[in-house]
Amino acid sequence: MPISTLIKRFLCVFCSLFLLNIFFFTSSVAQNSEKVNDGISLEICNEKSISFEQVKNNIDNSCFQPITVSKLNSKEYQERILLKATISNPQKKFIVFNKKIDSVKVFFPNIGKNSTLLSGRLVARSEKQLFESIEINAIEIPSDYKASFYVELISSQQLPLVVDLEILTEREFERDKLYKRHEDVIIHAIFQGMLWIILLYNLFIFVATREQVYVAYSIYIFGFSVFNAQNTGFFSDYIIPNYPYFSSLVRIFGLAAAFLGHAYFTLKFLPEEVFGRFWKKFFISFIIFVSFMILIYIGVMYGTDNLKLYTLLSKAAHALMMISLVVFFVYLAIKRWSDTMTKYYLLASLVLLLGAFIFNILQALGVEGAGIIVEAGGVLEILIFSLGLGHRMKKLEKENARILEEQNRTLERRVTERTREISKQKEEILVQNEELHQQQEEIISQRDYIDTQNKQLKSANTHFTDSVRYAKTIQKAILPMKERFQHHFEDSFVLFRPRDIVSGDFYWIYETKDAMTGEDTTLIAVLDCTGHGVPGAFISLIGFALLNEIVAKENITSPANILKRLDKRIQESLRQKQKHNLDGMDVAMCAIKKTDSYNLADYEVKFAGAKRPIHFIKDGQLNEIRGSKPSIGGMTRKKMIDKYSFEEQTIILSKNDKIYLSSDGFIDQNGENNKKIGSAKLKEYFRQFHELPFAQQKKKFEEVLDNHQGKQKQRDDITILGLKL
Repeated sequence: MPISTLIKRFLCVFCSLFLLNIFFFTSSVAQNSEKVNDGISLEICNEKSISFEQVKNNIDNSCFQPITVSKLNSKEYQERILLKATISNPQKKFIVFNKKIDSVKVFFPNIGKNSTLLSGRLVARSEKQLFESIEINAIEIPSDYKASFYVELISSQQLPLVVDLEILTEREFERDKLYKRHEDVIIHAIFQGMLWIILLYNLFIFVATREQVYVAYSIYIFGFSVFNAQNTGFFSDYIIPNYPYFSSLVRIFGLAAAFLGHAYFTLKFLPEEVFGRFWKKFFISFIIFVSFMILIYIGVMYGTDNLKLYTLLSKAAHALMMISLVVFFVYLAIKRWSDTMTKYYLLASLVLLLGAFIFNILQALGVEGAGIIVEAGGVLEILIFSLGLGHRMKKLEKENARILEEQNRTLERRVTERTREISKQKEEILVQNEELHQQQEEIISQRDYIDTQNKQLKSANTHFTDSVRYAKTIQKAILPMKERFQHHFEDSFVLFRPRDIVSGDFYWIYETKDAMTGEDTTLIAVLDCTGHGVPGAFISLIGFALLNEIVAKENITSPANILKRLDKRIQESLRQKQKHNLDGMDVAMCAIKKTDSYNLADYEVKFAGAKRPIHFIKDGQLNEIRGSKPSIGGMTRKKMIDKYSFEEQTIILSKNDKIYLSSDGFIDQNGENNKKIGSAKLKEYFRQFHELPFAQQKKKFEEVLDNHQGKQKQRDDITILGLKL
């Protein structure tokens, strides 16, 4: 049979015995061998109503009945007993009681001031007659005292009272009590020193590595140290000798820190895969349970002052926690024995359980000094855990070394691959440099060629620009001079702003006789030709020539007829029936003449428009007449069957009334936010500016246009013609 199987079976059997030990041995009372206590006679008072003060004052001594020391020591009493003692052997100088008795009062009649002496577990050091240790509950009998004295023993926390009375000579007291206690103190001091050295060492490792397993281990050692120091009386003797009530609180916190530290250490010490889902949740619940029980213990201990209830709860909770841990140990031994860290953990736990097991057996058999077994087991457990941590550290170091070596190999491989890539890239770069050198020579050659072409293009552009500028001079020459408008009208302005050097917009004035009446008539028009720049300028020249020819040679003076005739001539001139192009123009035209039919100050204005309106101010109000929908030029289905016409409307205006004709360039100009000025804004500006002199009106329109346009490019040619009758 494999040795690992034997070890696992032994561990399971031992854990089972330990559980039996928890339930049976811990509940047994050690039966001490009967001590020889000659030299004293005892009487006991069984009347609970008799107080110690009454006894001291000799009020009632009739309640006392004789009792032997052995019988007294063999019984348990409730809370309080009164004794009357007489020393028959003058060599017996010390009376020793059970160390667990809370309060001991001894009254020596007729000895003067210090007739009452105190001792007991819950009596402060400063009030005791003798204070060698909390582990020794004794009273020294005054020298040469031979009379009877009275003793009151109290268990103030509802625990059964066991007397364990001994009468010792000075030599026996020093040998059996003092020297033995001094030996125990030295052992406890050495034990505590070992614990704190290991604790500080692990704290140092935690600071250096920041691994939580070391701080968990330190918490466990700290709790174990505090609990052991209080349990052996070391803490009460040297740390809080005058505050005995706090010793139980120290015990609670020490035990809680030990359990919490052990659970926390278990979670961090063992590998993650050991626990599984259930045991990880178990240990988290275990930590919560211990934290909750701390509050319960404190509440019972200091809220009810009921040590009996506290002891019962403590044993029940302790048994429940130990059973849970033992079940976990058995699970590890059966399921996870192959893991090295688990073996260290189980071995350390086995040593501690073995120490506790032997301690409980020896204590049940009444063997003194059994506590050293628990301390030895605790030290061995901590040393084994330390070895496990050392093994864990070496394992981590090996793993880190393996990872580092693997990283180094990976790095070397990557460096080699990168070096190979760099060499390959270097060769490629050399080839590319050669290609780039050839490309550079080609680029230089192409640059020289491009420079030559640029020079030729600049020269051609210069010639073209000069030609266009000359065309501008020609276009400007055919536009009416300002004097012609001043000759016929009270005031006027022309806002004429081509997009390019030459314009597709033009304005026109012609003086003639009315074809029907022979009256003097002035024809005014603003025309917006298709496109802008040079193409628009060519169409504008054609339109200008055709208008003059229609009026002068064909003697047509009606704006509607002029537009109809102009439309036909544009179609013919541009061969639109054959070419199907849509080039043409939008026109706003009016014929103005004075009339005698109404009033000598009245003017008859006939208007016809091709997609452009006329705006006029009459009696201070702005009016608008829209042009017809067809434009001039271009072939449509209606034009092909000659089913269209231009409407002509007649309006009567007075002196100082104003007329405005415009192209669509102003209203279509976009601003910084790509928003156009629009027709509504143009009409609003006519209303705002019409009362100003026409020179100022022109300036206002220019300011509005410049502010709206900002840094945006001009979209179209702009023309606004304003006339005052």
